[in-house]
Amino acid sequence: MTRKDFKEIADSVRREVVVDDERKALADALCAYFKSVNPRFDRDRFFAACGL
Repeated sequence: MTRKDFKEIADSVRREVVVDDERKALADALCAYFKSVNPRFDRDRFFAACGL
């Protein structure tokens, strides 16, 4: 996956999941997978892009 893919997913999470707790839970679950496919994945940057 590329940075562009991660950004698009984060934008979708931010746009479509309106309840903060649900958005955080989804972002946490996605981060576990993203870290497994890209060891340089930045959780904090992804959370910020998700609006968390």
